Amino acid sequence: MTKLTERLKAIAGEIRKGETAADIGTDHGYLPLYLYEKKISPKVIMTDLSPHSLNKAKTNFALIFPGRVFDLRVGDGLDVLAHGEVDNIVAAGMGGLLIKDMLDWDIGKTRSFRRLILQPRNNVGRLMRWLDLNGFDVTKYQIVKEAERYCEIITASPGTKNVSEISEAEYDFPDLLMQTGGPLTTEYLRFHLNRESVILNKTACGRTSENDGDDPVKSIRFRRIERIRELLAETEL
Repeated sequence: MTKLTERLKAIAGEIRKGETAADIGTDHGYLPLYLYEKKISPKVIMTDLSPHSLNKAKTNFALIFPGRVFDLRVGDGLDVLAHGEVDNIVAAGMGGLLIKDMLDWDIGKTRSFRRLILQPRNNVGRLMRWLDLNGFDVTKYQIVKEAERYCEIITASPGTKNVSEISEAEYDFPDLLMQTGGPLTTEYLRFHLNRESVILNKTACGRTSENDGDDPVKSIRFRRIERIRELLAETEL
């Protein structure tokens, strides 16, 4: 039986029994293997830009399911999928801007899938902003840890909600984090509070007030710190 990391386990938990999925950038194919072994999904399309990477998944599947044929596709992002071909799109372990660009390439196709399960390695706030501005409802924002690294897992579906103006810091650390983040939420916030504070204190002159100068980078750091403190205060109520 395939054993998943906490990150992949949390992603698998977002796919409901009987639903189909596409694992974009599948690499070794561990998530699809798990979904088949657990009989969660009747169909999982595995895609990768690299034929070499896709061969790793093919080899792993041949060991567990000898003789069976599975759907492996070489291609870029959602290009290899038809509109609405699967229920769930999984894009995990790649940069947030890369995921954003992939989803943005054909909005009509992106909105044809029931659910997006996204795990960006960076630029989480910018991806969250894109989802908001393009009418996707983020229904869950989970925090898991893998090899001492915190991972944000975003679940979103096409919606029609009105977009409200919120700050960049609120996209980086959304309200939903407090509702669905899980048991690591406080630890995650404290980690980022320390990280942002250290970076801010290392900037020129070590000034830490939002009113100090016109440095936009420093101002962004300051607002993130204020946002994190605001959310941490909620945990103490």
